[in-house]
Amino acid sequence: MNCPACNNELQSVEITGVKVQACEGSCGGLWFEWSAIKKLKDRNPASGETLLHVERAEGVHVFRDIQHPCPHCINTLLYRHCFSRQFNYEVDQCAKCGGFWLDAGALARLPQQSPTKSDRQTAKAYFKSLFEGSLKPENLTHPDTQEAAQTIVHIYRFLTPAEYLRLLPGGGAGQEKILPDRQFLPDE
Repeated sequence: MNCPACNNELQSVEITGVKVQACEGSCGGLWFEWSAIKKLKDRNPASGETLLHVERAEGVHVFRDIQHPCPHCINTLLYRHCFSRQFNYEVDQCAKCGGFWLDAGALARLPQQSPTKSDRQTAKAYFKSLFEGSLKPENLTHPDTQEAAQTIVHIYRFLTPAEYLRLLPGGGAGQEKILPDRQFLPDE
């Protein structure tokens, strides 16, 4: 299986029983097959945070066009749910197999331990861009987009370092409604 962003061969990585394909030694993107996604609801928040720190190569050219091929289906193009040039993240989904491609961008560069106020502000702005920009409730009128948004939040709960979990919708814990109608990012 090859990376849809840089065409590097993806490596299988298993964390807490969740098998993910990682673009190690290149762009650092992650591929979640549907079977792995189904397991995320039962995993503790932040249990997959080490995946954010797979080995990345400096200066890798990442294909940022909107037409990424699904690494599993090969001939199916991924649907882009979220993208930010500012924070360098991207979340895409295959309509055929249901897998998700994630490039966490700036989140992967934040320190896992002892974040500074600046780090917390960067994380807050990152999540605000993601959840109040691309995944805000008024953009989620169709049940398929609502389900995809729920899945994206579960992926982020699994990956986000514990130090930043409270910035996620629902604070990173519980199974309550994940995308509330009110602003969810606490002020500092």
